[in-house]
Amino acid sequence: MSPASVERGSNFFLGFLSLPRAKREALSAVYAYCRLIDDIVDSGELPKDEARRQLETWKDELDKLYAGKPEHPVAVRLLPHVRTYGLPKDAFLEMIRGCAMDLEGTRYATTEELESYMRGVASSAGRLTVEICGYQATPPERMREFATLFGYAFQLTNIIRDVGADLELGRIYLPASDMKEAGYTEQELLLRSHNAAFDRLMDILCRRAQTYYRRARSLVDFRDRPGLLPAEVMAHIYEALLEEIRAGGFRVLFHRHRLSRWRKAVLAGKAWLYCHGL
Repeated sequence: MSPASVERGSNFFLGFLSLPRAKREALSAVYAYCRLIDDIVDSGELPKDEARRQLETWKDELDKLYAGKPEHPVAVRLLPHVRTYGLPKDAFLEMIRGCAMDLEGTRYATTEELESYMRGVASSAGRLTVEICGYQATPPERMREFATLFGYAFQLTNIIRDVGADLELGRIYLPASDMKEAGYTEQELLLRSHNAAFDRLMDILCRRAQTYYRRARSLVDFRDRPGLLPAEVMAHIYEALLEEIRAGGFRVLFHRHRLSRWRKAVLAGKAWLYCHGL
């Protein structure tokens, strides 16, 4: 699937359309990079050793990119945008680090361990996105934290939605500390047992995701909100998805929730109104 087609089918696309052409092209290039790195690990086509080798090769390619001499077509596509928007190299490296974690096993003892993973696979993309979207009134350190927290929120929403699908891949992203607090065991999860303890576990995770969204928004100066519309469109859609999952009784062990296109369009409109203070 090409990057352009992924964008059209993504929760990000409605906000993406609101940007000027130059920023759309920059975000499309970043999206292509993120998809490429993710596919090295998640396509299922490569043995783990080969996937590790390719990720290491991309570290070398990033060195070439920042030296102004990229070779891979995706890196060549990134070059003008790295220069124009001052895209941080460490964010590209963080994406590699996060995706590599899926090659080493997927069990997380604590929330902090899971946040390290989410910082790699999601917040890294957020940091690149906010640099392209632009901001003036919010201090850079607060904007980096905003991107980090929105990344956590989006990825945790994905984790909640995809509990059953991830089990098919042998992956468990639910922190052991949360499972213990809820009284739910890994054996019950592997058996896909939906009981009161599972509901407690999902409620813990949903409330944490909602906290991430709330904390992130509190960091942004209202004058910068219009430029961050793509992120807010995605946030509005993902928050609605969380509410649907909760209202549906956390039926995520055998079902993957989706929102209709018309509802996404409505939520995109609400995001526009929010960003413009209306």
